[in-house]
Amino acid sequence: MSKTKIYLGNLSQSVTQDTLKQHFSEYGEIKEVLLPQDRKTKQIKGYAFIIFDQESSAEKALTQDGQVVFGQEIIVQIATEKSRAKKSQ
Repeated sequence: MSKTKIYLGNLSQSVTQDTLKQHFSEYGEIKEVLLPQDRKTKQIKGYAFIIFDQESSAEKALTQDGQVVFGQEIIVQIATEKSRAKKSQ
């Protein structure tokens, strides 16, 4: 998995793709911001992913880990691939 993708956890319900992009763009060019929402309530799930153009930008963004951003102490890590268990049929 690429080391240009970071995971953000413990996000405030008030964040948007735009606010995340604005805040984290100081670390480098952002390719994409993924902010999953609950299908029923349309509220964010409290986490997001940011894909940077360069690995060095993602590494710089790790300095935000444990910092208060948008009123919450957030988690920032390099994203890892989540293995999914096969559903039995």
